[in-house]
Amino acid sequence: MKGSRKMEKAVIYGRGGYYRQHRDKLPSDIEIIAYADSFVESATSATGKLFEGKPVLLPWELHKVDYDKVYICTDYAVGNRIFYTLIENDVAPDKILFLNRIVFPGSWEYVAAEDGGVISSIDGVRIKERYITDFDIIVEIFVKGVYRAILPFSDYIVIDMGMNIGAASLYFAQKPEVSKVYGFEPFPDTYEQAIENFARNEQPIRDKIEAYNIALLDVEGAMRVAVPYEQTGWRNIFSQDKDKEQTEIVCREAGKVIGDILKENHGKNVVLKCDVEGSEFKIFESLEAASCFSRIDAVMMEVHGDSAPLTGMLRKHGYKLFLLGEASGIQMLYAVK
Repeated sequence: MKGSRKMEKAVIYGRGGYYRQHRDKLPSDIEIIAYADSFVESATSATGKLFEGKPVLLPWELHKVDYDKVYICTDYAVGNRIFYTLIENDVAPDKILFLNRIVFPGSWEYVAAEDGGVISSIDGVRIKERYITDFDIIVEIFVKGVYRAILPFSDYIVIDMGMNIGAASLYFAQKPEVSKVYGFEPFPDTYEQAIENFARNEQPIRDKIEAYNIALLDVEGAMRVAVPYEQTGWRNIFSQDKDKEQTEIVCREAGKVIGDILKENHGKNVVLKCDVEGSEFKIFESLEAASCFSRIDAVMMEVHGDSAPLTGMLRKHGYKLFLLGEASGIQMLYAVK
């Protein structure tokens, strides 16, 4: 028919419950020519079995079919890893689409980045997802809503300890009730990635963020640490692996730095977000010694290890607490006065 759109040939990666539940959200103008699976025992090349009359290919077999797009039809965590599996098997990033981002209840647009990964625009925030951990962080913050607490403040500032690639800082900065975000990230390359992400956003959002390339701790000075992973979300400042790349980070005493921010913002409500891969215990000792908790109204944080020292400290300062997660693993701690 004249003016009709050509049907796109699509490969569907994922045939499980997520696909069956949400397949009706796929575009209506695609022709499914094959399915893909990571397991040899599921592939047509190994078993001869078809799925819904179509072949099932392994990632490295996709070159055998002529396709326009590959739709990843799984949940977020698995889908993020499949994305990199496809990239490693020479599938062009601009041919990869995520069903879970189509299903996402808000607005989530994305385009392939020229140097790998994708650049997302999610609920008004633009951010580049370069590594698997970047993808996972975006899901935690914007999909699972780990910082989506209902706070009784109409105007507040946020202190973002463990800024990483800037996702949480941007999440808070786009909120009209947040007037300022102070972000702290120790690793230089991760900090630069965050700065690049801030620059991708509109001025009202990016101008709210004041970022620092320092590690908040209980000491002052510079220290050499190992960079144990390329993936930025798996790093911590305590790694001393001599076989890994070394970098210098600048440490500042948390109580002094945050104390100055609290003085500068006298009269404003203050929310502390903390995800520092185990540094939280030394940081909190410094904050308590500097009497910072008398001015911090709410805390949202990831706890690595025994939470008792932190919960005891917060209860002593008048916070009501809520914990999520296994006591022996990583927990989310929420505290408000």
